[in-house]
Amino acid sequence: MNSAPQANYLLIDGVLRHDALASLYALAEPVEIEPLYLGTRWTELKHLGPLLVAIDGSSSLIHETWQRAARQADASLLYSPAPTIAVADHLRRFIAPADVLGSKGLLRFADPLVARYWLGSYQGAHRDAVLGPIQAWHLPHNPHTWERAEPVQWHTIERTAPPPEWMDEYARLGEAQLHALDQAARWRFMERLHRRFEQDHPQHLACIDNGQLSRWFDERLDEAQAWGLASERSLAIWVEYSLRWGEGFTLRPQTPYQHWLARTPEALKLAPELRIQHMDRQCLHLDLNKDA
Repeated sequence: MNSAPQANYLLIDGVLRHDALASLYALAEPVEIEPLYLGTRWTELKHLGPLLVAIDGSSSLIHETWQRAARQADASLLYSPAPTIAVADHLRRFIAPADVLGSKGLLRFADPLVARYWLGSYQGAHRDAVLGPIQAWHLPHNPHTWERAEPVQWHTIERTAPPPEWMDEYARLGEAQLHALDQAARWRFMERLHRRFEQDHPQHLACIDNGQLSRWFDERLDEAQAWGLASERSLAIWVEYSLRWGEGFTLRPQTPYQHWLARTPEALKLAPELRIQHMDRQCLHLDLNKDA
C-alpha cells in the first residue's frame, strides 16, 4: 500500500500516544472524539484507552497517521459507513473480554501490533462478527528495529460478508487468540531485549547477522520455555547468557554454566526458574561472570 487507504475513522492507542486526547481537542479541524473507556469502569483512564476519532475522508489526520507509522505505530485506520456510536459500542465489547481459561483482562486492540495479531487469528464468519460494522481495518506492519529499513507496509483486514447476528460468545478469546496475543507480547519482548543488548553487549550482538536475528531470538526463547522458564526475568537471563556463552550453554561441557553447577551441585534440585535466577545472582559475584 503506497498511499493512505480509504478511511473515515482513526483508532489511537492512548498508552502509546500519551498526549493524544489533548492534541485531538486542540485540532483546528472538526472531529468527533469518542474515548472508548468512557461510560465503563475505566472512565477515569479514558486518556489511556482506545480513542475512536470520526474524520472526514479528506482529513489531514489520515495522511498524518499513515506517515507517522514510520516513526511510531500507535494508531490504525478504519472504514465504516456506520455512525460513530455504533462503531464505538461494538469496539467496547472487546475492552475486557473473557477467555477460554476463565480469565478476563484488558485487550489493547487500539495498539496496531496487538490488533494485527488478534484480528489475524480469526477466520470466516467469526472474523466478520468481530469486525461488525467495520468494513476495513488498516494496520501498519512495522518490522523489528534491527531488520532492514523499508517503507512501512500497511495490512488491511476486511469483512467479507455481512456480520452475523451478535452473540457474546464472539468476544470470548479462544486458544487461537491467546496464542496470537502471546506472539504480539513476544514481539515487544524481543524489542526490549535488543535495546538492552545494544547497550550492554554490543560486540556479541554484532556477531549475529541482522537478517538472522529475529529467528535467533525466537529459537532462544523457544529453548528457554522448553527448559521450563516462563517469567520475563528468567527468559531474559537465558537469552543474555546464550548471547554471551553461546547457544546450548546448559548442555555443552566446559561452559561457565557447567563450572557453576560443579561449584553449586544443590542447584540441580531447584526448579528451572529458581536455578537460572540463582545462577545469574551468583555469577555477579564470581569469576564465572565472564564471556565464554
